[in-house]
Amino acid sequence: MKQSLIIFIILFGLFGSCKETKRQKPNSLNTDTIKQDNKILNSKIEDTVTAFTNVGFMKPKKITVTDNLKNCLNEKIETAEEIDFTGDNILDFICKAKADKSGIGNEYWISSEYKIIKTTKYYSDGFYYRWFINLDNDPEPEIFEAIGDEDGADYIIIDQNLLTGKDTALLYINPVVIENDKKFWGYPWDISNIKVRTNGKTIELFCSLNHKIVRNGNEENNPKFQKQMPVIFFTGHHTQESQQHNIKNSQWLTLKEIIRQTQR
Repeated sequence: MKQSLIIFIILFGLFGSCKETKRQKPNSLNTDTIKQDNKILNSKIEDTVTAFTNVGFMKPKKITVTDNLKNCLNEKIETAEEIDFTGDNILDFICKAKADKSGIGNEYWISSEYKIIKTTKYYSDGFYYRWFINLDNDPEPEIFEAIGDEDGADYIIIDQNLLTGKDTALLYINPVVIENDKKFWGYPWDISNIKVRTNGKTIELFCSLNHKIVRNGNEENNPKFQKQMPVIFFTGHHTQESQQHNIKNSQWLTLKEIIRQTQR
């Protein structure tokens, strides 16, 4: 009788131990799953932060004209570039057709799906520089362009509307390059990048709304929608000794705030 009782106790203990083990295994698996999920979540957050803080100029890259691009147009393509101008992280295309005798030609903006989004005019004389940068909450980047000749140039931040195919000038600016803590006039060939940062979920430009820069060329001195042209700071290397001294109260502001404070 005692022997039977001892065997019963041993079997009961073994059964309870197995049962307890079975209860603990799911908890162990759940813990590992939670840790793995947290790791994935943290990785996604880090990727998002990295992507958001990676602000600055995006420059179009020249490419060889492909058959797909040729099939999109009825004109001969002189040059082709690729850049993501729609904001979907897929490269699109900008193609220039041959200019006419007056030096005016068509420029075609073609999506990654080989659809013509918009058509603009370009001029073969003078100079034209263009950069892309996203400065607001919509997906497509804004355009910063410098267009002019030896008598003067306009420096403009432009908003794209890919639904209508029409661009809108948002802000005329005075470009100033900061190099070795000195400030120089920002000729487009001297500019490397724009002074920009992220502050939380907003993008801010380093600027000044207090300066005495006077433009004497044939550029746009008095935009109809602006009471002044702010200074926007850039990085780069100056090629002419034209220091700008009368610039005060440099600060970080969003594009929207700069427009608000400089509009008529």
